[in-house]
Amino acid sequence: MAQSDLYFEEVAQADVILITAPMYNYGMPAVLKAWFDQIMRVGKTFTFDLARGDFPIEPVLSGKTLVLLTSSGEFGFGAGGVREHMNHLSPHIQALTKYLGVDQFYEIGSEYQEFADDRHTASVEKVKRDIESLVKQLGNIRISHSHETIAF
Repeated sequence: MAQSDLYFEEVAQADVILITAPMYNYGMPAVLKAWFDQIMRVGKTFTFDLARGDFPIEPVLSGKTLVLLTSSGEFGFGAGGVREHMNHLSPHIQALTKYLGVDQFYEIGSEYQEFADDRHTASVEKVKRDIESLVKQLGNIRISHSHETIAF
């Protein structure tokens, strides 16, 4: 439980949570799923009370922003994309974020990695521009990880 408590404290103290995750077999990597399983605990990130009827789970944390940086070998996983129905990465993460106290969710993703052509290069360049734009939008932020603070 000590490692779980440490992960929880890092999330509880953060204003911005940054997750980077490749899409593996159309979903999240096992190590990221294990991290969520360590963080999300009754009495820590949510309460469970059957007196609330059919909706007994209630988040404890709030006021956080989550930035998800993804990469995929294929393309078209975003809203309206040809593979949107196959994206089990970002919708899953977004569903879990309410239990991390996330009020604002941003996703930036690169595509075409397996194609290794001009489309991938263009996608990576777009990601860089999107990250710069998001940092400006979010303003002066601090990201803490393992007792290190990075200011943007």
